[in-house]
Amino acid sequence: MLDAYQESLLIFFGINLIAAFSFYLPFKTGQVSLGQAGFMGVGAYAAGIITTKLGLYFPLGLATSAVVSAIVGLMVGFPALRIKGIYLLLLTLGFGQIVQVVALTWDYTGAHNGFQGIPKQDNLLLYIYGVLVVIVLFFFRLERSSLGRAMVAIHGDEDAAEVMGIDIVRIKLFAFSIGAAFAGMAGCMFAHMTTYVDSLTFGILLAVNILMFVVVGGGTTFLGPIVGTIGLYFLPEMLRTLREWMELIPIEWTENSEFLTSAYDWLYDFFDFENEKRWIAYAIIIILMMIWRPQGLMSRDLVKRWGRRLTGSRA
Repeated sequence: MLDAYQESLLIFFGINLIAAFSFYLPFKTGQVSLGQAGFMGVGAYAAGIITTKLGLYFPLGLATSAVVSAIVGLMVGFPALRIKGIYLLLLTLGFGQIVQVVALTWDYTGAHNGFQGIPKQDNLLLYIYGVLVVIVLFFFRLERSSLGRAMVAIHGDEDAAEVMGIDIVRIKLFAFSIGAAFAGMAGCMFAHMTTYVDSLTFGILLAVNILMFVVVGGGTTFLGPIVGTIGLYFLPEMLRTLREWMELIPIEWTENSEFLTSAYDWLYDFFDFENEKRWIAYAIIIILMMIWRPQGLMSRDLVKRWGRRLTGSRA
């Protein structure tokens, strides 16, 4: 059985992974969005109204968060079709700011006091990982479908894909709206875990974190968001435990050498990552990783090589 801390870690990890997948889907068509946190906010408030204001069941709130976020994503996706690159980032960033302002001024949901009293969902862990199973199966099928290959073609060269007869408009809107639906569900689950959200909950820092999960993990395969979220989410927790690992070193290994004793004491003081110092180490590790492997930890070519080796070994 999981204790409360372990369960909360797994819940927030699952929410972050769903959010990472929400970024990955439009990114697969070359759309880089900083609006996923905004879509999470839309989903959180939509579900909160269903369960808190109307008193309906959580599954209906979860479905509503996905549908409402998908519709909003479709509305944002239309103007996003005409622009790309830094301009798309600014458009989606502006959308996120609009969501924050609406949440800050909407009296129905608490305005500046925040949306309070959202009921906590007891079996949220099952919902989160049930949704994740469906999403992973979705991407597993997508990678091997003509639609998935069309998305890769659009990401590689949009003009060439259009010449080949690929319906760029429809595919981009599909990716943007379904990605928004994933983000909406992540926001719904976050709200029903914390029982409180406000205008600052789904801000720019969350949007950047979601982007980092995919960029660090790798944006050319759906395994990238999984690897990136595992690495970046659990890295701060791993840094907390470095002192505990050092305490497992036998004393006799260092007591006979003044140099080793001094080195041990210095490292023990340095690994005081219970405070903000761990975020400095976190940032340094990310910088070094981006220098070492700018394409991300996982790539389509790497997955193919592993697949060929696995197939060859079985043969």
